[in-house]
Amino acid sequence: MKQLLLSTALVAYGAFSFSAQAGELDPQLQAKLDQAQFLYDHGYYQEALKHIQWLFNNGIATDYDFAPHQVSIITWWAAMRDHHESARISYDRAVKDTITQLKRAPHNCAAFDNVEVMMENKHALEDFVTVLENETTEHPQIWQRCWDYSTSLIAVEQTSKPLIDAYLVDLSDHFKAEFIPVIDGLYSQCDDDVDYREPCQDSVIEYLTGVSTSFRHAAMTHYGLHEAGQIGGLTVQLRLKWQAQNN
Repeated sequence: MKQLLLSTALVAYGAFSFSAQAGELDPQLQAKLDQAQFLYDHGYYQEALKHIQWLFNNGIATDYDFAPHQVSIITWWAAMRDHHESARISYDRAVKDTITQLKRAPHNCAAFDNVEVMMENKHALEDFVTVLENETTEHPQIWQRCWDYSTSLIAVEQTSKPLIDAYLVDLSDHFKAEFIPVIDGLYSQCDDDVDYREPCQDSVIEYLTGVSTSFRHAAMTHYGLHEAGQIGGLTVQLRLKWQAQNN
């Protein structure tokens, strides 16, 4: 459930954040990306790995519009770990190097995002949270500049009180201010495709239920029944709003 929620969160957050950023890539960069995908899709892993590593290190620096594609690059690289020894070794080394880079420059949000996605693909979000907690203990709110929707969800799913206290502060207020508008927006976007409207709405309702459950669990673990009840109330309010819109 946690991995599903995070993956959905990245898609949901991407729909809002990347739509304003994405544009036409530098032609040479686009060609390299297309070639990497072709090689990966056809199982030419050694050749694909060379392109993926180059794109990982140089894509965003060459063209900031590459940022939405960085997730794909990391996902391909992680998927190859099970089939290609060089991919496994290089990926694990890149994770360590990027964590080191992040600790040296905590305001480097590109490194922050890379570590987050790489650790998720490695099924090691607990380790990612540990890195964030350790640095937060010494330097409160050190990650504030890079903190976003998906990182909040990770902190909640991992029930990390140090991170929740430092960056979300109040769980129910954060749920109301940061999550309700995004999820409500996703539900509204379902109207864009009449044929897919109902299954789209069902998937958003399921997503809301999962996120709300994670928030309420974190609230019950650290802050008590009242805080969990407030989150539950906000969830019911949003569901009632949607029902009224559909009538």
